[in-house]
Amino acid sequence: MIRAEVTATALHVDEDATIVVRLRNDGLRMCTNIHFVLRLPAQVPALRGNKEFAVPRLEAGAEWTATVKVRPLRPGSWAATSTNFSFRDEFGEGHRITDFEAVLEVAAPVVVPPSAPPNFEIELSTARVACGEWDSIKGEIVNTGAATITWGRLGLEGPFSVDPKGVVVPLGHLPPGEREPFEFHILAREPGRAVPVHLTAVCAGGPGGRIERKVRRTIAVGHLGQEQSGGVEILFLAANPTDSQRVGLEEELRDVRNALRGGVYRDRFVIHERGALRAPDLTQALLDFSPRIVHMSGHGNDDGRFLGQGAGGESRPWSVPGLAAVFEDVSAIVECVIVNACHSAQLAEALAEHISYVIGMRSWVGDESATLFSVGFYQALAAGLPIERAFVKGRNAMALDDERPHSRYVPVLYQKP
Repeated sequence: MIRAEVTATALHVDEDATIVVRLRNDGLRMCTNIHFVLRLPAQVPALRGNKEFAVPRLEAGAEWTATVKVRPLRPGSWAATSTNFSFRDEFGEGHRITDFEAVLEVAAPVVVPPSAPPNFEIELSTARVACGEWDSIKGEIVNTGAATITWGRLGLEGPFSVDPKGVVVPLGHLPPGEREPFEFHILAREPGRAVPVHLTAVCAGGPGGRIERKVRRTIAVGHLGQEQSGGVEILFLAANPTDSQRVGLEEELRDVRNALRGGVYRDRFVIHERGALRAPDLTQALLDFSPRIVHMSGHGNDDGRFLGQGAGGESRPWSVPGLAAVFEDVSAIVECVIVNACHSAQLAEALAEHISYVIGMRSWVGDESATLFSVGFYQALAAGLPIERAFVKGRNAMALDDERPHSRYVPVLYQKP
């Protein structure tokens, strides 16, 4: 006897699939003149392939298969039938089967979630280049996303000549959390303290597509080896309200002093401090000194406000627009502000509208991690590194004490547009 089967796996709407027609001889002797006509439902039309099959003979225990390509149109359970299925058995007697039916299960289309596009940051490590001679601008591309960057390119523009061989540099395979250095050779003919540098990066990461990012930075153009005259005053401001968890601000200040003392350029730095910081203390300290660096250490609210102290030592959240106005007034003197407090990125971004460099924290940061960042940052400054490179050093030092994934990206550096 001949048994017919029609099967299919993984039928989905609007996706090409294969239906298998199988004829098997379950008898003890050969069967002949096997004829099978497959009728598909309108919801599962055939794309190509013969739906009428003729097999002259089939030995006992043997089977014969054929395939039909289909593309389902609607989800549901649909019947494939045959009213013309016939054969002759081992005795030569004819058989005709008119009620053959097989159920085809069609599922809804498979929805593939879109892949996340690559995410990255462009960091410029060069702060000064020579005037009138070929020099290099260096930096790094950092993959801060969850997808691997598989391709990319980086371009540089500015008021200088760029080596024609290096106007655009290619970027290679870059897994999440990894960094890739880049270098451009330039010739700047006009000196300046804040020469604009425009960097444009385009990166792709598999099915996530590509993303383009443009950043503007500034560099100083002068003669190599030129040192900035005068000292660098640092104003260290600390607030430790009585109604909040106590943090080791005295230890942080001590470690910052030690970091500065250990540097080659230790004599260039003078540090002033004010503790138990109230609003009048902030404005008075900015009047009393002429700091190029203002370091604010303490607590921050989830909404981005820094917690100063009230008259009784209790916490007093300071307005972000208010602090921005205070620092706008001293923007001609203050070059860098560090807000070493939790959730201070919003405040840092607001201050960067007026101050050249502002550092904040994207999220919560532990007491020891915050101190490690400060130490690494000031060690780099005392070694003669520019603020951008000092920021990277501080961020990496902080990661030594924080095991959270991508913890070194908690500190964020904003630059004045």
